[in-house]
Amino acid sequence: MAEKRKRKIDDECRQFQEEWSLKYFFIKSGEKALCVICNETVAVMKEYNLRRHHQSKHQEKYVQLEGKVRAEKFSKLQNQLTSQRTLFSKSSNENESLTKASYKVAYVLAKSGKPFTDGEVVKECLLEVAEELCPEKSKQFENVALGANTIARRVADTE
Repeated sequence: MAEKRKRKIDDECRQFQEEWSLKYFFIKSGEKALCVICNETVAVMKEYNLRRHHQSKHQEKYVQLEGKVRAEKFSKLQNQLTSQRTLFSKSSNENESLTKASYKVAYVLAKSGKPFTDGEVVKECLLEVAEELCPEKSKQFENVALGANTIARRVADTE
């Protein structure tokens, strides 16, 4: 008896077709298709799946858009999605920088043998300097975690 082989999606060479973008308002995001209208993904990139999603969720609102108007709407939605993603990555990078700064201050305090409560004094100094040199970024300095408990955890993490 022959062994039944399980079908794999990779074997079927399914690839995102550029024409689906305007037709169904989808873009390729990683290995999935992403709807620019509702940000839902379709795991299997088949035209049928994209068409079914578009018809069941967005057909009524977008059926009247044709030609240049449709292309402009797609472009606008795609740009909104891109700016949203940029905002999240920018926020993530900012959080990383804040944590890194907190670790660096903790290292300096531990190396010089100062009490961890001095982190609050260092933060006050940083805020004063930031207010004078770059007032537009002074809000970022407020978010650097330099409390005594935080400094103690940072020092313990690096040991």
